[in-house]
Amino acid sequence: MEIKMKPNFENGNMNKMILMGVVLVVAIALLSQSVVIVNTGAKGIILRFGSAVSVKDAGLSFKIPFIETVRMIEVREQNTQRTFTVSSKDIQTIDVTINIQYAITGDILDLYSKFGLDYRQRLIEPRISESINAVVARYTIEEFIEKRTLLAIELLNELQTDFENYGITVGASSIIEHDFSEEFDKSIEAKKIAEQEALRARNELEKVKYEAQAEIEKAQGISEANKIVQNSLTEKLIQQKMIDKWDGKLPVYQGGNGSPLFNISPTK
Repeated sequence: MEIKMKPNFENGNMNKMILMGVVLVVAIALLSQSVVIVNTGAKGIILRFGSAVSVKDAGLSFKIPFIETVRMIEVREQNTQRTFTVSSKDIQTIDVTINIQYAITGDILDLYSKFGLDYRQRLIEPRISESINAVVARYTIEEFIEKRTLLAIELLNELQTDFENYGITVGASSIIEHDFSEEFDKSIEAKKIAEQEALRARNELEKVKYEAQAEIEKAQGISEANKIVQNSLTEKLIQQKMIDKWDGKLPVYQGGNGSPLFNISPTK
């Protein structure tokens, strides 16, 4: 008796479906590994076996799956703010808080190759520290207070020149705040008190000088007035003044019987 086997079409279809599923999964995996999406304000650094080989702009790009990877680096303007302890020209300690605005505008591959993605900690902050120390060391602590704006401009120029070599553009720098040592604060307070005392003494001295000058001018005025009166007196004027002041009584002797100094009797 001959037995014939019928083909199992159901098993064949199942195998095809499994194979198609595997191919689809592999295709999706390959596609996901091939597509690069770079956000606005960033650049994509393509690494091939760990070596930076190219840079992708914002938008949709492609890479070799499983061979190339991507690292994102921000290129839009950024801020960094740190407090640095520095010394003035006269060896006074100052805590200075600095704010820097910067953007990566140069060779991104070179920057990444030298400092990686942690370029802020390895490059920017150490260079800011070095620049602020160099600039503040040119000023005494009192000049730091008086010329803070000029110092900030010098710091900006220093940073722009320095970071230009690394493809980083510094747009602005500002000194947010500063704090002096306790010893300097005490010396400033003592100096202010001394200046106030000196100003008070100077005002008192000016007052004494003014009063003395006023007395001198008053005495000079009286003297000038007396000279004018003296120069205006003539013999006739003096006689007239004496007559005006005579009360009609004749002077008498201070001794004897009190007879008049002059005996004026009617003429017979």
